[in-house]
Amino acid sequence: MISAVLIVKNERQQLETTLPLLSFCDEIVVVDSGSDDGTAEFARQAGCRVIQQPFLGYGAQKAYAVDQARNDWVLNIDADEKVTPDLAREIQEFVSRAGVEDAGLEIPRRLVFMGTEFRYGKESRDRVLRLFRKSCGNFDQAAVHEKVRLVRGKIHRAGEPLLHESYPSLDVYVSKMNRYTSLGAEEGLRAHPRRIALLYAAAFPVKFLQFLIQHGNLLNGRAGWCWSVLSAYAFFVKHLKLHELKSHSRVAKLGK
Repeated sequence: MISAVLIVKNERQQLETTLPLLSFCDEIVVVDSGSDDGTAEFARQAGCRVIQQPFLGYGAQKAYAVDQARNDWVLNIDADEKVTPDLAREIQEFVSRAGVEDAGLEIPRRLVFMGTEFRYGKESRDRVLRLFRKSCGNFDQAAVHEKVRLVRGKIHRAGEPLLHESYPSLDVYVSKMNRYTSLGAEEGLRAHPRRIALLYAAAFPVKFLQFLIQHGNLLNGRAGWCWSVLSAYAFFVKHLKLHELKSHSRVAKLGK
């Protein structure tokens, strides 16, 4: 028995293709944080159990969603991730034969960007722990870049990939980049208060070459080149925002 859990806000369009691919699950729990595009209504009509919860941060929100699942086996999926039929079969087979010592399944994830499935580079080798027993662990409380932390049990590796169609348009990319870079800057201020943010921001060309060559995106063609530019730019913006936060913090201290 598997519960799929998703946290969403204004993901109506993505859910149209994501939810039908989760029909092999025994229940689908959708935790919505105030969508105004019909996301919650669509999910209910699709047979999902919809719960409203103000956003707590990515880690805490996902942990909350996992707690709502009625089954021990939980499959955490983002609205922009697609479970292929082959991966669905592999997940079902794994759960059916899992022993008491088996706690989770790490799934390879491939980026789909500008209509191209990345078969090379870092974005083709990403692995995420998305299927796990909630009795063995849950998501951490990180505001961004959250991870599942298991307290016991064995983790296995899946062979079939999860497709990550996170950016259907450049407009969506820019919107998400703005949100994630703000969260990343806030987290950076807490974790690295002494980091010289402008020095890191100046590393734009180095980061571009790292994404393009070291990460192997050159082999993904035009989409890989564009991804490298945008990823380096996001790194640049995050550290400019961090510098801005530090400046405001210093001004506030001086004003006291």
